[in-house]
Amino acid sequence: MQAVQPYLIFFEIRNNDTKAHEVTVEVLDSHNSSIFKESYRLHPNETIYEAKPSSLLHSVNMKEYTFRTTLDNGTEEANVSIPLHRWSTAIIVIDWENRYPITTMVKIETGRDRNGFRR
Repeated sequence: MQAVQPYLIFFEIRNNDTKAHEVTVEVLDSHNSSIFKESYRLHPNETIYEAKPSSLLHSVNMKEYTFRTTLDNGTEEANVSIPLHRWSTAIIVIDWENRYPITTMVKIETGRDRNGFRR
């Protein structure tokens, strides 16, 4: 797979489990309107990425999104509202070994490399 620029990623799904899972992600905007819905089949240790919508990629403001994640046709569900901006990415981690099999968090890119220079 070709390298993905971090600032272009809207969300990523990581399957940290030892078996494959079907994962459905629906994203709602701040008006509770669905802007994205897709299902994926992820193998163990597989990660997929979705590109940012242009409205977020070119925005200078934070935007609130709700991520509705469903695992294996409803065996587990999670609804998480998180603020994102053009330098942040939602990360959804699947792992049945955790207390909560679906964990959603935010990663923020600084736009600088480890030497402090702009990328």
